Amino acid sequence: MGGGRPTVVLETGLGAESAEWAAVQERLALVARVCRYDRANRGASDPAPTPRTARDMVADLDRVLKAAGEPGPYVLVGHSFGGLLVRLYAHLHRERVAGLVLVDSMHEDQFDVFGPLFPPAKPDDSQPLREVRAFWTGGWRKPESTQEGIDFPSSLDQGRAIGSLGDLPIHVLTAGTFLNQPLVPGAARPHLQARWEELQRRFLDLSSRTTQSFAREHGHFLQREAPDRIVEAVTAMVAQLHPSVSAARSPGSASGGARGRNRRGSGPE
Repeated sequence: MGGGRPTVVLETGLGAESAEWAAVQERLALVARVCRYDRANRGASDPAPTPRTARDMVADLDRVLKAAGEPGPYVLVGHSFGGLLVRLYAHLHRERVAGLVLVDSMHEDQFDVFGPLFPPAKPDDSQPLREVRAFWTGGWRKPESTQEGIDFPSSLDQGRAIGSLGDLPIHVLTAGTFLNQPLVPGAARPHLQARWEELQRRFLDLSSRTTQSFAREHGHFLQREAPDRIVEAVTAMVAQLHPSVSAARSPGSASGGARGRNRRGSGPE
């Protein structure tokens, strides 16, 4: 949808199809060309052999963009697991990337950090809690644990191999993932959120041009709960790259797009 440069590409996470980007895509189409797609084994796309690694998915994305005739450079917007994919794409195809917006992105060390923090199982645990605990404490290592058949150990190693992205503009948008997680006891939420934000801050070291904003009042799936916050961040990125595009043209700009945004190295507001 839309037109203009650079082209914005929306990359989804594990728990959502690309259709959940519709509200974001429609609003961003006022200022840029915006593309979304379903990865293999998801949504409307065909099946692919499994297990699959992040590099396999990045290669698919590169082929899709070329086959569709969508010219670079791109602003890549990655949510959750999609954040790992867009970082890897920028690492492998730096000349084709104009900027990154990481929407509550997965971090390569998150399973190591949070897996041991799960309390022991209790007989009255809900089924959703049992499933989440099983995934985070080891199930993630099995490709059959995800619809896409993801080889997470290999994919996380591929993410860890990402070095500096130079002066690539990167914006880190961090949600209140654990503050708004109903499966987590209320008393434990602030501590877990602080650990999550520690991981998020590590992304600020990827480039010499990084910024961060916070949406702590919303949960992990910002494209569902607060699409305007993503629109604000991406519109600001597009305006930074093309000053002729004013952030005021964004439908979400009236809600205070700069709220909580910090220069690299400063603390959360």
